[in-house]
Amino acid sequence: MWEIFLYINPLCSYCLKVEQAIIDFTRKHDIDTQYHFVTNYNMATINDYMHLKGFKITDIEERNTASKEVLEASKLYKAASCQGNKKARNFLMNLQEQVNVLNNPFDDTTIKRAINNSGLDYKSIMVDKESQCVVQGLKRDQQLSMEMKIQKAPTAVIFDLDDEERPGMMINDFGESLSQESISCNVNAMLEQELPQTQEFVNSSTVISLDKFRR
Repeated sequence: MWEIFLYINPLCSYCLKVEQAIIDFTRKHDIDTQYHFVTNYNMATINDYMHLKGFKITDIEERNTASKEVLEASKLYKAASCQGNKKARNFLMNLQEQVNVLNNPFDDTTIKRAINNSGLDYKSIMVDKESQCVVQGLKRDQQLSMEMKIQKAPTAVIFDLDDEERPGMMINDFGESLSQESISCNVNAMLEQELPQTQEFVNSSTVISLDKFRR
């Protein structure tokens, strides 16, 4: 079994492609996997989102808009997690698709559509996203991000639970191409090195102990 911490921008189409590629790989190889999607809210995340949306990095108004949208999406995802992690992941990926693939505005109509498509309760999420539980959850995610030394999104940290003495593997470079095919090829090539028949590691200079990050 694998445990995967996937640090993502909640409104990023590139992150969506990486998420899908990793999920497809684990399904293809029939690997039982525990997923932890962690929203990464920092300057790099905001800059990446502004770039994807065609905003000017130096435009203060557009930066404020991008910051508010990424934070709001993070709160929505954390609130959705109260109704089940799998449904919350489906919501997150649906929201990313709605905003950055279908080019729908990040507004209440789009949010409601993504929530309904994921089988979640809209009213509960709208209430929960402002709760102290969600605020504290996002703080814990930011702390975990710093402890794992996450610099950008997407970044994947993968542990093999069947061999817990083996160090975790961090992947933070999935290639520059934006195509799903290219990203999937890169993900497959890197994750295949984590399969049991090999002892090689990607980015082996990054040694991570799983015990430190267990909840």
